[in-house]
Amino acid sequence: MKKHLLRYLPILLISLTLLTINGCRVTFVPAYNTQVAAQIDETAKTVDKFYLSMLETTTIEDSTRAYSLFINQYVSIEAELNSLFIKNKIRPLNQNSTRICEITLQLWQKYKEEHKKKNKLSNGLIKLNKKIFSDLFYAMQVAESGKKIIDNTPQ
Repeated sequence: MKKHLLRYLPILLISLTLLTINGCRVTFVPAYNTQVAAQIDETAKTVDKFYLSMLETTTIEDSTRAYSLFINQYVSIEAELNSLFIKNKIRPLNQNSTRICEITLQLWQKYKEEHKKKNKLSNGLIKLNKKIFSDLFYAMQVAESGKKIIDNTPQ
């Protein structure tokens, strides 16, 4: 009887190993987060609207682009960027998304300080800043969407 069972032992061990391997999944990125994705979209729209409004409703010649007229919007957007940065930073295995948020926040602060120092922005700088932030938010969205694709891989 024991000989009969020993013959099936390798098959049993292989089956258990296969079940274990199929049941385990190593994940090197965090799971997709719908709330973070939605916040990225909303913040991207807010920044886009900020620059579009500045470009369309103000001129550099008549001082309607003075920094003081945009303080509340700068602060509001910076708070959103801080929030995105913190949400990404606390998620384990999320270094790439965190770095994109950190770069975006640093550039926002830099451009805000430049506007504050010069107290004006040219049309060219507005268009350039708008494009840079559009690209950064696109990178954030792609990074978050990639997590959704990884979550949906067959097991």
